[in-house]
Amino acid sequence: MSSTGAMLDGLFGGSKLDSLSKKDCYIQLIDSYRLRVDDDYKYAGEHHGLYDSKDPKPDFAHFLDLAEKRKGPLPQWWTPETRVACEAKAADNSSRNWADLYCAVEEHDIIDHYNDPTKPTKLRLLAEKVYGKPVQGRP
Repeated sequence: MSSTGAMLDGLFGGSKLDSLSKKDCYIQLIDSYRLRVDDDYKYAGEHHGLYDSKDPKPDFAHFLDLAEKRKGPLPQWWTPETRVACEAKAADNSSRNWADLYCAVEEHDIIDHYNDPTKPTKLRLLAEKVYGKPVQGRP
């Protein structure tokens, strides 16, 4: 495990998502994915999800597939039914849905939304745990 992965375990105590409501868990998973897609584009020149000019749902499904295979990122209560609910939340592109998979998000958006300057780091560490690696080229 990378040093940032170990730090994630320290920050999240295994899976901090366990302590959240299902809705908040879904939103943080979606935001972790959306921020990673932006970081991959910005720092590594990788185009996937919304930045690949394709429907981002299959790429988000891949993110959840990886999360389900890894130890720790998902809460203990995660089931096939909660996955469907998370995917539905992500696909809701109504104007009242912050966690819209079809809307790009950047670091400043995350800070403003959560009113927490450390939230981007926490979401990045969650995505690193899911993908098993940090963003390439990120300072």
